[in-house]
Amino acid sequence: MIIATYIAYIVSIGFGILALAWIIGYLVPQNMTVTLSKTLSATASEIFMQINDLRTWQVWSAWNPAKMKGYVSEFSGPDSGVGQVWTWSKTKYPGEIEILESEANQRFVYALSMDLWPAPMISTISFKEQDGKTEVRWENVVDWGSRPLSRLVGFLMGKQMLLGSLKFGLKSLEQRANKQRDR
Repeated sequence: MIIATYIAYIVSIGFGILALAWIIGYLVPQNMTVTLSKTLSATASEIFMQINDLRTWQVWSAWNPAKMKGYVSEFSGPDSGVGQVWTWSKTKYPGEIEILESEANQRFVYALSMDLWPAPMISTISFKEQDGKTEVRWENVVDWGSRPLSRLVGFLMGKQMLLGSLKFGLKSLEQRANKQRDR
């Protein structure tokens, strides 16, 4: 009898926690914007060259062979610019990036789609050059979908994951642009 009471108590607590998570998830916004700005010691042209061709992203972005072991990359569309698509598979997180807008040395917009997100993340990278340095502003807009638990997980973990990827990308991008310039 005592064991049955404990089991009922544990089950009640479990349902209570699940209900609370669902309610909190329902109150969390469906969309989230994550932005990071950094001034890089490279010109807008040097940086834009690295961004406008998705094949170079494997070298400097967080989506690279060292981090996604065994993945397979495919590229389609033009060699660079609007319409170029990078698809990766055979990894825990398959997905694709498609370039939506590309204004040389000014602005770059892409959509990142992954199986674990209900809608593509739309990202804008803008450039403001001054005295041989460039302020790069990278903004991501994520739609976590209408499911409360997806929204809660996105709210709790998504921002930090995205900021980590952006910081890594901007640091690597600056190194890559400087390396290309010094050749």
